[in-house]
Amino acid sequence: MQWLKRVFDSNGSRIWAAILGAFLTTVTLTIAITLSWPFGDKVEQIFAGGVFFFVFWASLFYWALLAKGGLKAWARIGSLFLIFGLYDIASLVLFV
Repeated sequence: MQWLKRVFDSNGSRIWAAILGAFLTTVTLTIAITLSWPFGDKVEQIFAGGVFFFVFWASLFYWALLAKGGLKAWARIGSLFLIFGLYDIASLVLFV
């Protein structure tokens, strides 16, 4: 089990958290914004969610990359992914 902790706490894991984790979290955030946008039709809602996609991804990317280790980076990204994912599910079930 010790080797698994070392793998997840390595620099490579931190980089994967920054690249892949930030991307997936940004997707859930974009969906949350799209579902929550109160103005306009569906096309405007989609544009509202996607306009700042790169800004969100870059912010999450650097936030994960600046973590002390891979476990901390995955914890940062995973917590936001879980929050936005639960919001997306709740929005789809309750409001659509």
